[in-house]
Amino acid sequence: MTDIDLQTPLLVPKGTPLVPGKMYLRLCHGRTDPAQEMDDWGFPGPTFGPLSCYVQTYCCTFRIHSEDETHELWLDEDHDLIRWDSCFYGDFEVFVARNEEKA
Repeated sequence: MTDIDLQTPLLVPKGTPLVPGKMYLRLCHGRTDPAQEMDDWGFPGPTFGPLSCYVQTYCCTFRIHSEDETHELWLDEDHDLIRWDSCFYGDFEVFVARNEEKA
């Protein structure tokens, strides 16, 4: 477990089964350098949840709230990408988990 895992209770460890019917956010199309020329889809990012809501402000700040409303996480835009844990992501998806889906 890393420091970022300990500081982020909304972060779902990779490979963990998700709760069907609950809302999650997943970052996609990752890279370590925002200037990297992409000739592929990049690497998959982390999954956060379960969530009560997702809030976006001016296409540059994204907030997610835990289902029990005890935790809030801010994701910020950097170089037209979302920055998280020293990586940059070109996409994200907000979704409701299906049966047997994993982080």
